[in-house]
Amino acid sequence: MEVKCDEHIRCILKCAFDVSCFEMEVYLALLKKNPATVDELAEVLEKDKSTVYKSLQKLLEKGLVVRDYRILRSGGYKYLYRPVQFEDFKVKMMKAIEQWAKSLTEFLHSIESFEKEKFENLILKA
Repeated sequence: MEVKCDEHIRCILKCAFDVSCFEMEVYLALLKKNPATVDELAEVLEKDKSTVYKSLQKLLEKGLVVRDYRILRSGGYKYLYRPVQFEDFKVKMMKAIEQWAKSLTEFLHSIESFEKEKFENLILKA
């Protein structure tokens, strides 16, 4: 099946997960380069490491990314980031989209009630 609205799907996911456009870019870059360090992602995305790190923190909070560490031979360690397993992502995505759709429905109902009030006021003034 060919999807002609890739950008729209990306926007829906962005809204459903309440992440920024750049955070979605970080997530997609991580899907391509899995696992990856902050340095590697910053290079791929051509952004400052601190910007990428902040986005990864948000993705961690949302449960879309996990972080492990790798011990370096020279001492110390580096964090490695990877996306959650696809099944976990799919469950989170479906819940987020359902919640987003519920919020959208509530918003539409509030607009509808506003429009009814506006209409009723016009009739009463006539």
